[in-house]
Amino acid sequence: MERPRDGSEAVTGAFAVLALAAAGFAFSFTPLAARLDAWVLDREWALLRAAAPRPAPDDIVIVGVDEASVRAVPEPIGAWNEPLGEVLVRIASARPRAIALTIPLPDRSLDGLRPGLDRALLVGLAAARRNGPFVAALTIDARTRSARPIFPPYLAVAGEQGLGIDLWPRDADGVTRRFSLAIPTQDGGYPTLDGRLCALLSGKCNDGLIDFALGAPFRYVPFGEVLAMRDADRARALFHDRIVLIGDAQRYADRIAVPFNLASWEPAGGGDTPGIVAHAQALRTALLGAAPGEAARPFPMLLVVAAALLLGVRRSRALAAGAALGALALFAVAILALRGGTFLPVAPALATLVAALGVRVALEAGARRRGRFIP
Repeated sequence: MERPRDGSEAVTGAFAVLALAAAGFAFSFTPLAARLDAWVLDREWALLRAAAPRPAPDDIVIVGVDEASVRAVPEPIGAWNEPLGEVLVRIASARPRAIALTIPLPDRSLDGLRPGLDRALLVGLAAARRNGPFVAALTIDARTRSARPIFPPYLAVAGEQGLGIDLWPRDADGVTRRFSLAIPTQDGGYPTLDGRLCALLSGKCNDGLIDFALGAPFRYVPFGEVLAMRDADRARALFHDRIVLIGDAQRYADRIAVPFNLASWEPAGGGDTPGIVAHAQALRTALLGAAPGEAARPFPMLLVVAAALLLGVRRSRALAAGAALGALALFAVAILALRGGTFLPVAPALATLVAALGVRVALEAGARRRGRFIP
């Protein structure tokens, strides 16, 4: 027969709930919680993209250096001054809204290979700069952690205000889910490529999570097609009044891990994506002010406390049902919050639900061994 609960048992139960909530709070600071939250976030993006995608202007075009483009140009990419200059001139002549270049600019003169190569690229850079907003990537040397130098004449044409750092933040699992408008430096901060371009195009930019439910896969034009293009009307139809991003689009070069690949020329899904596509989606998110921010810590902790209170359920079967419903409710709340522009970490609350169920099962097992019901 089940014994009635006395005051001491109620106090013990309250302390057990507090201990479980404290454990859930401590768990929220562990790498495992960060990885679990990242996994849940990816599932949320997948569901939102499938069931409730958000529209975005079709104003970004990617000009990609794919395998066919590489085969069409005899020189190595590092010596593409002439084709790159021609492509920049051709795109600029169509009067796009802005141009961004993620192909690193050379750090030295290439006229030693063939006279006129420096001038070819300078002409292209000047055309892009005259057109309007133009940003070139400033890459970071992984060994020295400093910016790779740019040949001074190219830097003079692009301008200091025409550079942005090409660097991605990565979560604990190595996946890129967020972006920054600036990278902290000793002098305060330096704009990223997306931050610089967004500032030139709009005064209202925010950073945070990349919104992977925003917009359709990106319009794509191979670099080789632009290089061979002789029809000015075709160029205007593709690029006029659009934001044109030029960069590597090869299958095994300059890839970053992301939850969802928005390259229209590749299979949809997660895994990895060309860096240029990640730039496009980050820029799209920034321009629309749609980057979700993380919820203040008290909100996830309230969910942990609510999950810990389930320990008061006195039978493991009832607690299992409550935990299952609680997990579904957490996921639903997290999706609604993300849809509204807030990332709500639910991993600590989910872990607390599992822990509550485990503790209750252990207590019942101990009570059965002692031949009595658990209070």
